[in-house]
Amino acid sequence: MFFAPASITCFFTPVIGKNPAETGSYGVSIALNKGVRVNVSDKLLVNDREVRFPTVEYVLDALGGKGVEIETDFPLSCGFGMSGASALAAAFAVNEENGLNLPFYRLADLAHEAEVVNRTGLGDVVCQSYGGIVVRVEPGCPSNARVERFLWRLELDILVLGSLKTEEVLSENIDFSVGKDCLKEFMRKPSVENLFVQAKRFSVETGLIEDVMDVIEAVEASGGMASMVMLGKAVFAVNGYEALEEFGEPVRATVSPYGVRFLF
Repeated sequence: MFFAPASITCFFTPVIGKNPAETGSYGVSIALNKGVRVNVSDKLLVNDREVRFPTVEYVLDALGGKGVEIETDFPLSCGFGMSGASALAAAFAVNEENGLNLPFYRLADLAHEAEVVNRTGLGDVVCQSYGGIVVRVEPGCPSNARVERFLWRLELDILVLGSLKTEEVLSENIDFSVGKDCLKEFMRKPSVENLFVQAKRFSVETGLIEDVMDVIEAVEASGGMASMVMLGKAVFAVNGYEALEEFGEPVRATVSPYGVRFLF
């Protein structure tokens, strides 16, 4: 069984290159200790349901896999990189099962390519390949991207309120260029507090924060820090569990220092 971490993107700026290897995003994402677990199977199942999953199917076709069983800790299309994590763990599971002996970056780049082609993500797989708090200093596939990592011990309170389709949001007339400014400001003073400052700035200036503003304000009023998960109708916070309980059923997760890996 292979595990790939969920990821929370704090802010980003898309970069569309000439091909999937050159396509990606600037930004910062957080790998979580929750994510997906994948086993090889004869069918493609997600949480015991047979489904169409184009991003994973792309990987299976490329590696000659029949199917995989995927168990997720978060719902799809809610901003936690479930598509990227599923494609990544599936690539490693099929590689192991079929004895392909493909190198790490070949598999990680394939999962990234599957995301780009199917318009389900631009940077999740990079974060999920490395683990930790991952700064994408230069965009691209995992083997091309230039990253910096912070292995801060951090407990996050998370509340999922609904879904957003990445493809639909990216097709809207939203100026994501502020993500590069947030990245520069974060790297001038890398800290948990500044990460939340820049994450909230990004969600405010892009106009995406409207649906979750009241939740974020409630966390801040209780003394915590919070921002919106990109791209999903969800909130992540530090010291915000009780405030989040007013709006739903939050979960807790920690930063995973590891990326995709085999579970014994």
